[in-house]
Amino acid sequence: MAFENVGSILRMGSLASSLKLLLIAASSSRPQYRSLCMELLKPFAKEGEVPLHYRCYGRDVQCFVRLSDIPSDLRAILDLCLQDTYDIDLDFHPDLVIDGGANIGLFTLRMAAAISASGDAPANFVVCEPLPRNIEQLQKHLEVNRIHADLRACCLGGERGTIPFYCRDAISSSFDPQKPYDRVMEMQVYGLRDVIDLYKANRILIKLDIEGMEMEVLRNYVPEEKRSVYLIGELHNYAENATAFEKIFSDSGWEFQYRDITPSHATFRAYSPAAHPQAA
Repeated sequence: MAFENVGSILRMGSLASSLKLLLIAASSSRPQYRSLCMELLKPFAKEGEVPLHYRCYGRDVQCFVRLSDIPSDLRAILDLCLQDTYDIDLDFHPDLVIDGGANIGLFTLRMAAAISASGDAPANFVVCEPLPRNIEQLQKHLEVNRIHADLRACCLGGERGTIPFYCRDAISSSFDPQKPYDRVMEMQVYGLRDVIDLYKANRILIKLDIEGMEMEVLRNYVPEEKRSVYLIGELHNYAENATAFEKIFSDSGWEFQYRDITPSHATFRAYSPAAHPQAA
């Protein structure tokens, strides 16, 4: 457990949940203490999960850590429950939110809390996630937090079709066959416009964490989009793709910037020309 996460965990809004999450984090990062941490977590676990409560934009939110997926769920919780990895623009006020690569739905929970706290009218939520065990957990998180969303068991890609999807752990399944995988699924793929055009929306927030498909998705979407769009996400293989990725946006007049950068990936945000007045 990285030391810098301890303060965030202790401030999550529930002392009991902070203590549980500290044990979960220690079990993941300190192998010598894993057995002890798991034993201490037993009284809190039910059906293989540990419930957590946290505060997000002044709202109470609940999620569950799967003991079978601790490293994946812990990473998602640190990034999206306790921190704002994607640097949400709270002044954008979307009427449609697309969560591409939703995993267990924690970004959607964060956006729903932000919109509720702002007093804006509720937005339509669309969550896209291919991995069955993540979909099950995502549904549970939506239900327990009373969030209505259109849940699609699919991947986002350049165009509609089916393609082999290589299943790994909860956060690294992808279309890439080069890494070890557990099994292969034939997965339905939709382009962004296939999803967005089902809704009447003028202000669209899109989050993409789609394990390397972002280049293909955005090449087919960005040039034709005329509405007000705020787009955030992750670019994989940053060192290889950065120049071409930036060009997708600059050629269409979008405002674009990278956030956190490593050689392997970077987070980014972009505004369509119609959304430029919202950029600060």
